[in-house]
Amino acid sequence: MSRSLRIDKRGKAGCGPLREDRPDVWRSAFQALIRRAGLLQSEGTPCGMPISVSHAHALLELSRQTDLTQNGLAELLGLTKSAVSRLVERLERLGHVSRRDDSGDRRARRLRLTAKGSRLAEKVNARSLRRFSILLDGIPRARRSAVLESLELLREALPAPHGKAS
Repeated sequence: MSRSLRIDKRGKAGCGPLREDRPDVWRSAFQALIRRAGLLQSEGTPCGMPISVSHAHALLELSRQTDLTQNGLAELLGLTKSAVSRLVERLERLGHVSRRDDSGDRRARRLRLTAKGSRLAEKVNARSLRRFSILLDGIPRARRSAVLESLELLREALPAPHGKAS
């Protein structure tokens, strides 16, 4: 952690870690971003769909990659196998996903969106794109590339979630 002589807002000199080197400052910034994005809502997605965020992400991934395995979905979503198993059971109960055994691997299960799941995935995608269009409008064009690069750097720097191997 870098230390430096700094002048605070009142003009007083101080010594301590630079603001950008303090984990509590980073945590606060992340928390504010997560809250502002609406990711703490339990009753729906930030784009207003009445499903969980993990449900929405699963639908979008399954619409992009047909015939995905459960383990493949777990990898894409960054979730444990047991969490994805519960998620897929819920999606199947709701009629959004069908599961079948993999002919090449008896332990693997292949997932496919049903017609109902595909329609919902299209709605989620459309609402999500609208929300991100609004976000983009709030970022000056000249800074968009830098913001995107920063997001990619943050994603790469983040350690794997607790309980999930990297």
